[in-house]
Amino acid sequence: MLKSLRFMLTLLFVFSFSATLMGNEWANYYFPDALESYWHYEDQDGNELTRYAVEPEDIDGKTYRAFSYAPRLEDWTDYQYYVHPYFYSVGDEWVAFFVGEDVENATKAIMAQQWEEIIAVMRQQMQNQLPPGVNVDLNVTYELEVEAQDYFYFLPTPATFNEEWEAMRANVKLVLNISIQSDMAGFPPFNQDITMYLTIVETGNVVDTETVETEAGTFEDCLKIEYRADAAMETSPPMEDAESLFSNAYGETLTTLWLAPNVGIVKFLQESEALDVEKTLELTQFELKSTESGSDENN
Repeated sequence: MLKSLRFMLTLLFVFSFSATLMGNEWANYYFPDALESYWHYEDQDGNELTRYAVEPEDIDGKTYRAFSYAPRLEDWTDYQYYVHPYFYSVGDEWVAFFVGEDVENATKAIMAQQWEEIIAVMRQQMQNQLPPGVNVDLNVTYELEVEAQDYFYFLPTPATFNEEWEAMRANVKLVLNISIQSDMAGFPPFNQDITMYLTIVETGNVVDTETVETEAGTFEDCLKIEYRADAAMETSPPMEDAESLFSNAYGETLTTLWLAPNVGIVKFLQESEALDVEKTLELTQFELKSTESGSDENN
């Protein structure tokens, strides 16, 4: 009986170790990172981005694999955590990007830009509705707080088709102060504080395999991964029309990535119908170092 128990425990240990190894090997197959490898991309406007695999780094006692990029990021509104992680880990369950603070910085920058545009439209619309000679001073100020989870769960290891997972979650608190004053007789001053609570949830799903053609070549059996980001909003005081009023700024966004075996990300597409935005990024050139022999693979 004791021998049988030992055999079962040994078998379970071997199986669990093999499953972990299989998950890591599978992830590396679709997300290789041999040191000194590089991937060169170009976006819809002709802007170029090169990713380099560099030495791992220790953060808070944990070792992360690492990338560097050229050119260096100068504007957080240009940041895409799907393709721009600096630190990440490959485990027996996930390829996870350590991007929480970066997501917070990018979300603040993007929302600040959006609100500057919204405020400009509000001023123009108000001015257009006023009688000639009447002046109105519209002053809108805001404070932003963003809290994102530490990891973007990029891909399960190994992944299965058509099984959704929660990839990212961020909570946003936006405090608006709207002040209106006018020189028109009988126009009372207006001052209102509005607090908006926005929860952004993004789900991932491996939907298919496809052949992808880019300037870097033709890649077969690419994993096609879709990430859908949607937002739920509450306001204080309650605003019944808040969702429709701000839907143009916070509508659903669909981001699609294609991962080629032994290459990694070869294509990126982001679409937002509400914002009428389409962003692309495609692989134009790459060089992968072999982890075994140190030989190069040039394209």
